[in-house]
Amino acid sequence: MGLKRLTKEAAYRALENGGSRHARNIAAGQLGSRARLFAPELPATFETECKCMRDFITEAETSERRMDRIVGALRMMMGDKEFCVLLVSEGLVTIPKLLAHRLQGTTREPPVFHPPGKPLSDTGENREAVGGICPDVLDVLRDIPVKTKMFGLLQKVLPARQLEIARLMVAMDRVGLTCARMLIALTPQALLVKDFHPTTIASLPEGMRGAMALELDRLSLAVLTAVEQRGQLGLELVAASRYFDRLMDNSRVVRYLARNFSGHFEEFHNLSMPFLKQVDR
Repeated sequence: MGLKRLTKEAAYRALENGGSRHARNIAAGQLGSRARLFAPELPATFETECKCMRDFITEAETSERRMDRIVGALRMMMGDKEFCVLLVSEGLVTIPKLLAHRLQGTTREPPVFHPPGKPLSDTGENREAVGGICPDVLDVLRDIPVKTKMFGLLQKVLPARQLEIARLMVAMDRVGLTCARMLIALTPQALLVKDFHPTTIASLPEGMRGAMALELDRLSLAVLTAVEQRGQLGLELVAASRYFDRLMDNSRVVRYLARNFSGHFEEFHNLSMPFLKQVDR
């Protein structure tokens, strides 16, 4: 049976009308049970999720490197006055605005990064929690099939951590109880609700847990940073790639580059090849 899709309104009602008994029941992640992740299950889950994070970060870095290579190639070309004259004659002198900023070294407007402790909201102000759940979390999960039990798990961490966990799971396309349990089990004590200890959902030696928590925190920060930059980078990469492809589709431009930039022409040609690992999947 597939997961039931909860609307934001339905989730609000479930949290508001469930009562404390229901909240206690789902706190362990399963209704009426105290299911936990035990070693070696938690380390195995940790390795799986960390691999997904590393792949996500690598993809973002690959996109950034491709962008830098295209910009570097165009700067080299634009440094040739005769080439610029050729662009004018071929009607290729108009450069997309986003690409022009990169070429000029103009500082882009930095992405708005929302650090832990400052949840998002439609109004820019924090809204009152519903049944212990940050409303911004419901906004993040509104279009995702989520089991009601997920909210019981999220109730065990502070709103800032709830939002961070939700954003991580959505970014990685890993929204599920197992991933949520792992993230909560490795949450710093300062971000857990009062009187809750992660051993109630996961059993692991404290030294191992500490090392895993440090690595998870490092990867999580890198993933969330990449998420914030992804939209802007995606737009810039599309604009740069399309303009560069237009240049390499022009026979006069290609002949000029082959004659005057012979040492770099292979790189130019490679940059005009299709980019299979797109920023937005």
